[in-house]
Amino acid sequence: MNAAKIFNKHFSRKRLLQVYDDKIKPSGAIGLDRTRPAQLNARLDEEIDLIIRKVLQRNYRFTAYKEKLILKGATSNPRQISIPTARDRIVLRALCNSLADVYPSAKLSLPQEVIKDLSTGLMSGKYAEYAKIDLKNFYPSIPHSLIKTTIWKKVRKKEFRSLIEAAITTPTVPESKGKKDTPNSTIGVPQGLAISNLLAEIALQKIDSVFIARTDIWYKRYVDDILILAPEGKAEAIANEVVTELKKLGLNPHDFGPGSKSKVASLTEPFSFLGYQVENGEIAIRHESILRFESSLAKIFTAYRHRIASAHSNADLQRARAYCEWKVNIRITGCYFGNKRRGWVAYFSQITSTAQLRSVNHTIRKLTQRFALDGHIKTKSLIKTFYELKRGNAGGHIYIPNLDALDIGQKRNLLAIWIGDKARKISAQHVERLFKIKVTKAIRELEEDIAHTS
Repeated sequence: MNAAKIFNKHFSRKRLLQVYDDKIKPSGAIGLDRTRPAQLNARLDEEIDLIIRKVLQRNYRFTAYKEKLILKGATSNPRQISIPTARDRIVLRALCNSLADVYPSAKLSLPQEVIKDLSTGLMSGKYAEYAKIDLKNFYPSIPHSLIKTTIWKKVRKKEFRSLIEAAITTPTVPESKGKKDTPNSTIGVPQGLAISNLLAEIALQKIDSVFIARTDIWYKRYVDDILILAPEGKAEAIANEVVTELKKLGLNPHDFGPGSKSKVASLTEPFSFLGYQVENGEIAIRHESILRFESSLAKIFTAYRHRIASAHSNADLQRARAYCEWKVNIRITGCYFGNKRRGWVAYFSQITSTAQLRSVNHTIRKLTQRFALDGHIKTKSLIKTFYELKRGNAGGHIYIPNLDALDIGQKRNLLAIWIGDKARKISAQHVERLFKIKVTKAIRELEEDIAHTS
């Protein structure tokens, strides 16, 4: 199917309604217009009509994206995340689905699969050196001309092109300021959009394919991190080739030198990649990733302390304990949701020793004792989770919850932990909607545990 037919398929009324129901409605993200996604439901037919009409007329315009700043530490500038309005998110998701069908090979690999492949490369004995290349301000620096040059080769439909161009030129602004006097963007891909990762991958597919095809090296780029394994004495020259090609595309790789994020060294030196630490042939979890995970667990216990401080009855106390237990255990085991495996252990499933998991298990036991929950909640084990994941059978474990497989009664029981007895009285439809909202938020928190792993 060509790009035009793919685009028409995803921008049909049926597909747009499905996008809203599956992806947008359960979300709590609010754009600059301050409209909650669920509020769109009351006027959904008119909104879909407007989308289709404007897209076909090539004059659909996105509302300025709302800025959200993510702190990256005292020495780094915050990461700017762009939050579209609910209606714009329908359009961006349909646009993402269209691009994914046109460029099926541009989908990001799972980090676990990348590390598994890296492990195979390390064990091959073919390589003695590594090179790491970091791209400065990756998303904000991607030239619009690079995106157009790459994508326009396959995408000739004017409506398709117009929408891509509108999406990347729409500015991101603080909520307090609004769009007034803010010019359109002339460079970069806004982070946080449904299309962000895909556009970046498509733009760099050509250079990646050249170096992946080389049989004398192991090469992988994951977003803004590039890792190369090479035979002795070869890494520096190959890394410089990659840097030269990146600069030709208008990108800004860090130059090699003292203190730089880009580096060439012997494989006898430890290095990190995607949150993993590689040292002496062993693959472990980077220390910072462990600290972040332990901190997220401590916050759950602290939140429990605040909840019991305001408890008015034994029922309130029991619900606070049940909620704490569920939150801690979903952090430990992760879950299956949206047909995907989620969670910290799932992300770090390629480690070669469980010693670090045992250490974190000990931390969890200490937290349980410190907050006087020993004997009141039953926490699960990171070690058992790790081996359950190794068994395969995705979604079929009892130990790791499959939230996709819960029936309406089980969803009510889980909601009762969050909202109390009123979960028993609301309609099945309301249960489904509220369950999806609550679980989506919980999944987002799980993903925060593995954010910024590079």
